[in-house]
Amino acid sequence: MWLFFTGIACDHGDYGLAQDGGADGVVPAIELDPMTVDLGAHAEGETATAVVTIHNRGETPLELSDVYIDGDAAFSLLSEWPDTILPSTHVVVEVAFAASSNLQSAYLTVESNAPADPVISATLKGEGLYPALRILPDPYYMGSVEPGCPKSGQLEIVNAGTADLEVQSLVLVGEGFEIEAEIEFPLTIAPEASAPVSLGYLGNEAGEVEGTLYATSNDPAGVRQTPVKLTVEEPPNEASDYFVQPGGPYDATDILVYVDQSGSMSDDQARLASNFQDFADTLDALLLDWQLMVSTADDGCHNGDILSPYVADANAQFTQAVRGGGGSYTEAGLTITRAAFETGGASGCNAGFLRDEAKTMAVLVSDEPEQSRSGWSTMVDEILDLAPLTSVVAIVGPVPGGCSTAAPGTGYVEAATATGGDALSICETDWGSYFQSIASLASEEPRDRLQLSWTPNLATLEVTIDGEPNYAWTYDPSTNAVIFSTIPEVGSRVEATYYVVSDCG
Repeated sequence: MWLFFTGIACDHGDYGLAQDGGADGVVPAIELDPMTVDLGAHAEGETATAVVTIHNRGETPLELSDVYIDGDAAFSLLSEWPDTILPSTHVVVEVAFAASSNLQSAYLTVESNAPADPVISATLKGEGLYPALRILPDPYYMGSVEPGCPKSGQLEIVNAGTADLEVQSLVLVGEGFEIEAEIEFPLTIAPEASAPVSLGYLGNEAGEVEGTLYATSNDPAGVRQTPVKLTVEEPPNEASDYFVQPGGPYDATDILVYVDQSGSMSDDQARLASNFQDFADTLDALLLDWQLMVSTADDGCHNGDILSPYVADANAQFTQAVRGGGGSYTEAGLTITRAAFETGGASGCNAGFLRDEAKTMAVLVSDEPEQSRSGWSTMVDEILDLAPLTSVVAIVGPVPGGCSTAAPGTGYVEAATATGGDALSICETDWGSYFQSIASLASEEPRDRLQLSWTPNLATLEVTIDGEPNYAWTYDPSTNAVIFSTIPEVGSRVEATYYVVSDCG
């Protein structure tokens, strides 16, 4: 262990300084330099070190009662420290970071007799470089198929990490399911790269059919799995499919969550809270520099902390925040969104939330129509003036019919369409796929294809972009997808309608 003790000139630079004049103006004053220590990005198993200087900027001895690290176990304190630091001198303590996961943080805390602030902390940050296997889409829906007819599909094994991913095995379990193309293992996938996996199904069971794909790799999280689903049913005469064009990948994303606080929303609040950890894990795996706040009050101020990968109790805080209580605008989510963004400036209650060049997402959850007094269109214009990269994701009752537990989410659905977001049904009990869809708005590159659920009669296949006919595409029968020669613009709604022909034909 090392102990550094050095006399220095008294210099009150721009550091974390805690000082109090006291009765006679002569007291110790503590200062940590730096107040934030970024130990960088390192492969798992590597160790990095850095130093923090503890200054006594006062005029009497600074008595240290404790120096310790609080937070992720990846951080440790290597140095001893003295009981006393004389005026105008300092000591240097060394800290270490042993990389083991993506983003980690802790605090170096010093307790002393400095009267202004007897407890002062420096933030420690570090990042582990490691592979992160993701199966996309998750869950994977292969579409629909006639009983007794074969169905093919394709998903992607993605390395969302920062080190090479080695896939040792892929196993698809479920009657009638198979991996169609032979894969040579181990399969190595570089960071930010992916590999396709072709799947097939043949069976006669009617209704919803589900298998599970298991992937074994060197991802520290262990075996990954995702449901593989399809519907075995008689084909409709006519079908439609759509997607909203993503605009990623962005390096950072700022996510506002508004939740209707009316009494009928308690089960939806619980469902949202129960999925938060999976959502955070998805954002982390995609290496997004994310932050999230929940706003439910009329003033738009966030409930609890602004959450990020560095907030240790983010899951518990989110659970509490989504039940934060409302006000006069509890069924006017766009009004609260505007108020939240208006207070995102340097002096507002949400200061630091809106970052330049970050993708902004407003996730609005309600079982009622949007009820802002100015109307959804005016509210969207005002929101985009404050945060131009905003996309609204509405988890609301389907339009036009709603469901037994939710009225149609009119206003919210239109706002989602106008901002290149998405409208998801609050009536579903499984929201697991919703958060992958939300994350994709910030992480996915624009798509050049639209996957179809059924085999189309090509003579009837019509494609529209934002409701306007589009002809710059071809049909690929091997993947049952529409391929665009010109990639649709970010935020546009791409839709195909067609008459269905038999998959057995």
